[in-house]
Amino acid sequence: MKSKYFYVSLLSLLSFAFFLSCSSAPAKPDAVSSRKNRAADITGFGNNYFIQGQYNQALVFFKLALDENTAVDFEPGISRTSNSIGKVYLVTGEFDKAEQYLNDAYEIAKKLENRELTAISARNMAELYIEQGKIEESDALLNEALSNSESYPLIKAEVYHTVAISLRKKGNFSEAISYIDRASEINLREKAHSSLAANYYLAASVYSRQNNFSKSVEMLNKAIDEDRIVENSYGLAKDYKALGIVHLKNSKPEEAYPFFIKSIKIFDVIDNKSEIKSVLEYLIEISTLLDRPLDAAYFKSRLTEIPEKKDTYKAAR
Repeated sequence: MKSKYFYVSLLSLLSFAFFLSCSSAPAKPDAVSSRKNRAADITGFGNNYFIQGQYNQALVFFKLALDENTAVDFEPGISRTSNSIGKVYLVTGEFDKAEQYLNDAYEIAKKLENRELTAISARNMAELYIEQGKIEESDALLNEALSNSESYPLIKAEVYHTVAISLRKKGNFSEAISYIDRASEINLREKAHSSLAANYYLAASVYSRQNNFSKSVEMLNKAIDEDRIVENSYGLAKDYKALGIVHLKNSKPEEAYPFFIKSIKIFDVIDNKSEIKSVLEYLIEISTLLDRPLDAAYFKSRLTEIPEKKDTYKAAR
């Protein structure tokens, strides 16, 4: 049903785009603006799929938006959509493709001397370099992103969040929490619920690495509250999965079990097979620990039904 809905939506969108461009449609006074606006609308579809972890679908829409922007040589739009495509490849682990698109976005932003786009592009490139272990390069880009984001609070919050990711990777946990607090302060003020949920999720990860499990649970419950507000199914499923992992790490498999169950129910609904597989593996482990052989057998049977795919994506947040 999910695939059918996606292709119907895509067909409707393409039909709408054709209608706007066909000779029988009323003449538009500004064809360039029409295509730029259409690109922005298409990007919105892509963003919705990206937030829900539906990366293949997101990529289709982002590439359509890039084509619209390219057709009228609208460089700010080309930079934005190239960033979006690069982000998809980043979370799916296709780093070479990610670097190609993110670098294109960054070069355009620099050429235009556009501080907003430079901040976005530098932050995204920094995130890529963090994943690749290029810490010095990522630090330089994060400094550039910070200096260009002064007038853009939501972008500045994203930069703070990425600095915190870098600090977590370096093991500077208290400093990482400090930057998460800066990001969450902005997102709380701006009512940016999805971003705030991501801040709390990251904080939970940092506290978990310090074995501060009670604080980690507190942060994840806050993330759940924010994801519920914006009905972010993928975020909620990730939050519940993380709660299960924290309780399991704290040697509390009985408490972990129901959170993994909640998580897999949501992942089943949104049909995210890579995450379903991951949660099933945890449920098999817990069922074995709790001496529930029937449960373990059921989860193993479900696991064998999932086709083998090289799509083990990292979490977008």
